[in-house]
Amino acid sequence: MLGIFFLLVWVTVIAALTSHERNRSALLLSEHSEDELGPSLPSDDPALLVRYYRVALARSMPIRDEQLLRINLACALNALADHRQALEELDRVQLQQLNPLEVALWLNNRAYTLVFLGQPDDAVGHLDDAVELLLGDDGMSRDPLLSACISGTRGIAELHRKNYAAAEAALVSALRSEEESVSLQFDPEWQVDPGRTSERWFWLGEVAQAEQKPVEARRRYERAAAYASTPFGQRAQTSLALLRSQLPAVAPSASSA
Repeated sequence: MLGIFFLLVWVTVIAALTSHERNRSALLLSEHSEDELGPSLPSDDPALLVRYYRVALARSMPIRDEQLLRINLACALNALADHRQALEELDRVQLQQLNPLEVALWLNNRAYTLVFLGQPDDAVGHLDDAVELLLGDDGMSRDPLLSACISGTRGIAELHRKNYAAAEAALVSALRSEEESVSLQFDPEWQVDPGRTSERWFWLGEVAQAEQKPVEARRRYERAAAYASTPFGQRAQTSLALLRSQLPAVAPSASSA
């Protein structure tokens, strides 16, 4: 019963950039979990996801499913900014139980976690390893959507390393790659993820801020803030309010519509 919701349903904040949804699948609970948590579980509530994953991990399940669930739990913890606990969960994962694509997924999530624990250099090393695992015999990625997530995580890591040009290139690549990956699915249920999109635009705004380009920073924050229901959309609104107070004479960006 538990296996059906180990479809790598990723929380929208990560990350990242780091979250990697295979599809917009609903999480399905076992009968016992439904009694405790209710019949439905919104994937945009990381606190509820953490509770759910912990309940599920307390049950007996196939060892491989347990590893995938721990990765999901770490993703939800990162969404709550509990990066230390997320790292602990990731380090409990038994990588020998995973296939190469799943190891790449683990590396991406661990890299994201390390960035916010002050270790962006180690994060970039993880991302390089993840890219190698994704390469097929033709030199192309075997999972373009995960590659986009890795690129987004790399952008955040490079920003924290103060490599602003590299950060911008990676984040822009992540935005473009996800759009292309979704369009190739030929499935109306596949959509560009608003959480990832808003986060990437937010960090692009941070890049512009670091480069002392306030007008460009505001334009990018406005793109992030357009996804008002997402965590990074809300963070962008806060950044915009501060930026506008510093630049009261500048009219709103024409590209923000």
